Amino acid sequence: MPLACVVGLCTGCSTWPEEGRGGWAEIYHPDAPSTTNGFENAAPFQVMNEFEHLSLKLDWLKSRGIKHCMPGQLYQAELMLTRINRTLSAQMYAEAQLDLRTFYHQLHQLENHFERVISTTHCGTDTQTDDSKLIGKLETLLNSDNQFAFDSFELTPKYRVNLAQSAELLKMSPGTQVLLVGHTDINGDKISNFELAYKRAESVKSWLTLYGVNPEQVNTLAQGAQVPFSNEPESVQKQHSDRRVNAYILSSSSAASELTKVKPLTEWTRALEDKE
Repeated sequence: MPLACVVGLCTGCSTWPEEGRGGWAEIYHPDAPSTTNGFENAAPFQVMNEFEHLSLKLDWLKSRGIKHCMPGQLYQAELMLTRINRTLSAQMYAEAQLDLRTFYHQLHQLENHFERVISTTHCGTDTQTDDSKLIGKLETLLNSDNQFAFDSFELTPKYRVNLAQSAELLKMSPGTQVLLVGHTDINGDKISNFELAYKRAESVKSWLTLYGVNPEQVNTLAQGAQVPFSNEPESVQKQHSDRRVNAYILSSSSAASELTKVKPLTEWTRALEDKE
């Protein structure tokens, strides 16, 4: 009888299951998931780009006089910005991305509160004048990764991210006008190239409008294959660069206020000549 009890205790139960019979433990592994599609796994350059974008948005609020209306909330936002900057300096990109997510909502609430305060108290001075920093950032975003595939007017995912950030800046500056000029490579006939170039410019405009930009802020133009990106000999790389949409910024100035639906191209021609 004692021997039977010992045998029963030794063979009845064990601390681990047989191979292939682990139950739920084999389905739900205790380790973290191997996917890297989460926002906290963004590439370092994406985190830095988002940080620069939110920093510029805070600078824009300060230029409108938020310090005179809401100094306490502005101080909290600046503390958060400093924290993220130090985290990025330490190359702790995952932690910085988490803080950026919080900072994004903090800035969104701050902007909404500031708009309500301005509408009721008029404590801030709305200085929507030429802002070289804003214009420079807009031009960089709109003219980066702006190439298209052959015979296509669909935007790349990376360019759509740039347009989303550009839309945030344009919504903060309703007096800023944008001219989108579509281009194609040398392949194809002249009429088809002009149609494709116009579709590319309109596609960029539709995405900006989808992100909340006023359609009256954006004008489109097509130049087909008349203005190549460079004068280099024809190659696959050159043709890829030729398939693009260039963006030109006319800031909130007297020239922008004079733009009408009847004759905008006169002002835009002058702006393009100044760029050249």
